[in-house]
Amino acid sequence: MFIVLVKTAVSVGLCLWLAVLLWKRLWITEYLQQHHRTPWIALFYTVFRLLPIVLTFFVLGYQPQSDVQYYYYPIANTARQFGIVYRDVYCPYSPFFGYWLSIPLHIWNDMRTIVVAMTLIEWLAVYVTFRIYRGVESNGQRLFRALFYFSLPVPFVMCVFSGQEDVALWLLALVAVWVWQEKKSPFWGGVLLALGLLSTKAVFVFLIIPLFLMAPNHQKAPLVAGLAALGLPVLAFLYWKTGLLFIEQPLDEGEYLKAPNWRSVLNPIIGGLIPENGGVWKWVMMLITLVIISLTGIRAYGKRLVDTLPLIFLVAFGSMTVLQQNAVSNYAYLFVLPVVFTMTDFKSRLTTFLLIGFNALAAIHPSLWWRIGQPFYKGFDMFSRPDYALEYGIELALVAGFLYYAWLGYRAIDDVPLSAEGAVRNRSFRGRLFGLK
Repeated sequence: MFIVLVKTAVSVGLCLWLAVLLWKRLWITEYLQQHHRTPWIALFYTVFRLLPIVLTFFVLGYQPQSDVQYYYYPIANTARQFGIVYRDVYCPYSPFFGYWLSIPLHIWNDMRTIVVAMTLIEWLAVYVTFRIYRGVESNGQRLFRALFYFSLPVPFVMCVFSGQEDVALWLLALVAVWVWQEKKSPFWGGVLLALGLLSTKAVFVFLIIPLFLMAPNHQKAPLVAGLAALGLPVLAFLYWKTGLLFIEQPLDEGEYLKAPNWRSVLNPIIGGLIPENGGVWKWVMMLITLVIISLTGIRAYGKRLVDTLPLIFLVAFGSMTVLQQNAVSNYAYLFVLPVVFTMTDFKSRLTTFLLIGFNALAAIHPSLWWRIGQPFYKGFDMFSRPDYALEYGIELALVAGFLYYAWLGYRAIDDVPLSAEGAVRNRSFRGRLFGLK
């Protein structure tokens, strides 16, 4: 339970620090604006990521655990030796994942190198987001958003202590839609989206589906061509070398019942009505997830890509976390960065403090759930144990939070302006689906 106490203490400390930031927000923003040529994002990264990593893993001597120890390092080390993922090492991630992650291991073959590499990816994601989402805000206001993000519990805990890769999905998706929109090239957008899918994990497809559906009809064919240009040769190579392992191993992860999600919060009520492996309900919930993200894409038809992407992230991964039985609260890390830069109104104390509270619970919950034995509640009598009751209460709050952010994203789509191509034609429902005029 030591790691739970550490993450709790860190999260509480960060929440207090965030309260100070909000209290002095105007003064800090003005100071950042006056000195906006200072490399603030690099400084924030050094203070809130690099120094904590040095303290944790190099001074205190702790070793990375969890996904870094059991998944990332074995996969990356196999790739470093030019092995074939899936065939030579179990890999629930996409085929390129281990190969790009192996690059720093050629410099220093140590698990801690992977954690440092993940923080650099996060720094790049923050910088690219800062550059692309300029809006009407001053440099000082956007730099305050960067400081606020680096101070949130979920990014801090997931990046520093867990070395999670989730923010890479945002980075790769953002670069893809930016190239697609700014260069007016759906083909290259498709190539980069395929690269994102092949470089991260299978849930990236939950972004590709709504992006395809929201694309103006004349852009759909070149988008698919771009996806196929990179995707099909890779799939052919994988089938040649691994058979169907590249499909089976990622799907294996869906068999595990984790928390928080609909199964974990409803099981005390429904008892043993649903088998632990989910049975047919696992596929029913997958279908519902696909319907939700598809309706999101249809609703966003013709909208500006870069402006809509944060909302798609919220809907896709908020609903996915609730509906998939193997989902965990780590997935909050997928959308915190776009939420902070595009949807957070610091003048609204309620929504800002809800974001902070949601972050604190999501940062603590995975380790708490794991350390108390990954409980699968079959009745309310199990809550006689205080730690079970506490964990279940956190699950309820997190599920409510994920649903709230998914609904927030879906509702905000109507406020996004149409792109030049999307404003011309095919705004009818049938047109959005079938290209009918």
